[in-house]
Amino acid sequence: MFEIGGDERKVLLCLIHAETPITVMEDTGFPINVTVDIIRQLHHYGYIKAIGKDDKVLGSFDIDKIRKTRFQLTSKGFNEIGS
Repeated sequence: MFEIGGDERKVLLCLIHAETPITVMEDTGFPINVTVDIIRQLHHYGYIKAIGKDDKVLGSFDIDKIRKTRFQLTSKGFNEIGS
């Protein structure tokens, strides 16, 4: 079971609109490796979705290009920040 902590909540709050991990890193002050790890976990558990260049949801994304991939909250993510 994945539990949302303070760091994860900070990242979720940055992803109301589609943003890259670089933007999230700048907004939260977390190191890029921590930011990427949190984003990967949130994506894996369905709290956020990956958005492609044409604004379509990606089922999966290239981990080597994660810094250029945009992420946004899903309804599950919105529910989490709303509680």
